[in-house]
This record gives sequence, C-alpha cells and structure tokens, in this order.
Amino acid sequence: MSDIKAKIDELIALIGKQDEITRYNELVKIMENNELIQAKISEFKKYQQKMVIYESKGNKVPEEAQKRYDELYDELLEIPLYNEYLALLNEINTLYQDIINIIETEVNKDINREVFGMDES
Repeated sequence: MSDIKAKIDELIALIGKQDEITRYNELVKIMENNELIQAKISEFKKYQQKMVIYESKGNKVPEEAQKRYDELYDELLEIPLYNEYLALLNEINTLYQDIINIIETEVNKDINREVFGMDES
C-alpha cells in the first residue's frame, strides 16, 4: 500500500509542476488581491445562490435577477485575468478527468486479471 501512496504522491507532484497548474495558481493569487474582481465575483456568487434557491423551491427566477446575473457574468468575462482563469480551470478539470479515467481503466484491468483471469483489451 505504501508503494501506491508513493506513486500517488509522485503523480500529484508531477501534476503540480504543469504549466497550466502553475499559471492557474498565479491567477488565483492575483485575483484574490484584486478588490474589483473580488467584488464582482462576490456579487455574482450571491446572485447564483439566489437563483439556486428560487429554482430549488420550484419558483421561476425573477427576470430582474436573471438579467443582473447575466450582466455580472458578462462583466467578469470582460476581465482578461478572469477569462484566462476560466479557460485554465476548464483545462485542468479535463486533465484531472483524463487522469481519473486512465487510473480507473488500469485498475479495472488489474481487477479483471486477478479475479477473472482475463485481460480487458
């Protein structure tokens, strides 16, 4: 089991050194220190929460709330740093999903070999 833990730690270290991860972390720090971006994100999240509450109760989202939500989202997208942040977040999520899929496939192959004596090619 410690061999698996060592391999996982090695994988995490390799992922952490990827250019996308490094840049993403830089962008997060920059945005955390930018009051304008933080204020817009905070307001956007408040509207997101309101909309989720409306929808969870089966209510229609008020038109004015939807309009303000859309405006805030557009305003955020106009900020180059935020736009880059979203693009990198998408890339990183795809990378993680690819890694998870590869691990699951290999684990399933190993299980099939051990349990059923067969190779799943």
